[in-house]
Amino acid sequence: MLRIFNLLYQRKTKFISQEVYFCEYAGSVYLIVQDKETGKIIKSAKSKDGFLFRKVRIKEAAVKQYPPFKEKRRKFIQDRYVGHLAPSSEFIDKSKIAVQNAFSTPDGVLLFYHYHNHQSFQVGVAGFTHGNNPQLIWRHHQPVWEMYDQIADKKIEFIDLIEIRGQLIAYWLVENEAVWATVYPNYRITEQIEIVKGSQLERPSGNPLISPNPSHDWEAFTTFNPGALYDAGKVHLLYRAQGYDYVSSIGYASSTDGVHIEQQLQNPVFIPTQPFEIPLQPGKVNMNFMSAGYGGCEDPRITKIDDRIYMTYVAFNGYSEPRIAMSSIAVKDFLDHNWLWTHPVLISQPGVVTKSACILPEKIDGKYVIFHRVFPDILIDYRDDLDFSDGQYLTAQKKISPRSALWWDSRKIGVGAPPLKTRDGWLLIYQSIDDKAGYPYKVGAMLLDLADPSKVLHRSRQPILEPQEWYDNDGFKAGVVYPCGAVIIDNTLFVYYGGADSRVCVATANLAEFLDQLKKEGDARVEPTVIAKLDQENLAKKGFFHR
Repeated sequence: MLRIFNLLYQRKTKFISQEVYFCEYAGSVYLIVQDKETGKIIKSAKSKDGFLFRKVRIKEAAVKQYPPFKEKRRKFIQDRYVGHLAPSSEFIDKSKIAVQNAFSTPDGVLLFYHYHNHQSFQVGVAGFTHGNNPQLIWRHHQPVWEMYDQIADKKIEFIDLIEIRGQLIAYWLVENEAVWATVYPNYRITEQIEIVKGSQLERPSGNPLISPNPSHDWEAFTTFNPGALYDAGKVHLLYRAQGYDYVSSIGYASSTDGVHIEQQLQNPVFIPTQPFEIPLQPGKVNMNFMSAGYGGCEDPRITKIDDRIYMTYVAFNGYSEPRIAMSSIAVKDFLDHNWLWTHPVLISQPGVVTKSACILPEKIDGKYVIFHRVFPDILIDYRDDLDFSDGQYLTAQKKISPRSALWWDSRKIGVGAPPLKTRDGWLLIYQSIDDKAGYPYKVGAMLLDLADPSKVLHRSRQPILEPQEWYDNDGFKAGVVYPCGAVIIDNTLFVYYGGADSRVCVATANLAEFLDQLKKEGDARVEPTVIAKLDQENLAKKGFFHR
């Protein structure tokens, strides 16, 4: 940030003025200081770049009339657009969203706004259609600028946002101190406008891989949310399936190349057998807990450790809180399709809705690592063994949380697939919801430390996958891309997900390029733009301040 000028006399006893305005007119920026009671302009200055000001007497009528015009215009913009910015949010206080300015472009209206919570400001940008009934076209997935600890214990007030010589300059009033200016980083804004943030993963033309089969009652309604494992030269998929009783069981399919299904079994390989996963009242469900079905075994994730394959899944009896259950099978039996699963056990706490669980494929310091999700966080547990008998349950030793209000993953996050080991860290594919725009699911990526997987090294600034294709939006639940499995074959990353809670789909990326991009852009913190300062003494020499 750049200090434009101090607001105090040398004695620092009171403000020079009551109201400060910045106005762009005819290629220059005008600084207007107005007496709050009389409305008289008591000081004015002019700048060619928005930073270096010289004292002038304002002659232009449009500039003199700017203060009352600004208040009317800001109210108009606020009333027109702010209701579109977080229409369904449960967690954002809409009274703390303030529009800064709007700029007309050939492609629509570019709207800047900030969210003020506690002692921080986050600035966002969104695109709207032209006209009297504006529609939201896109919203940036992260803040374009944030104000951090430089405002601690200070009352901050936004003054104005102007565009001058290709730069967007925001002016802020710091109580009893100064006016500051900051330049919003153009690269964050232009990348959103140019790309409107498509996926970093590519969808093969063969999607969807698996669709509901009316010939099989158990998978006639939906087939989705596949766990995945690459072993013995094949990708093995365990996918969630439902018939028209809306009860979930688990089916099996496999592929040699990861895209084309070569084998799909006619019968489920895992069905609900325990009281905690068999519907208590068939055809009925506790709507407090229903997400996509009336009960059963949901959203499997599979991990190979030594000579066993462990499957974690959501167990739901249609009435009680969904919880995490676990079963396992010998690798040989799995590959031979001898479905000799161990007796499933509940591993998450009773009375707590827990989902999105998986097991890391390697021990860390001799301990198993289990990821799970209790709203809104990813939780991480370290255990000496995988014995959950005698009432032993997951706790919450470490956590990874959603990001702040203006990020795309601000509402809740959950592990998508068991992390994959790479040269740069554990690659974690995760799913998230941003409640500001109708609750669509999006997919992101993190790199976790190899020795401490609770430590996030890099985290994608943008979603790597969004519900853009017809099979992501035409189905039981539109706007859902929900990953449960991922594998690496040679140098290709395959991410398997459920589209619209109805079909099994896949998206791919070159692994080396994907990791390089994630490391390049994946800093968790949005850096503020810091420039030099221009102090009071220099401005006083220019005759701007009284002595």
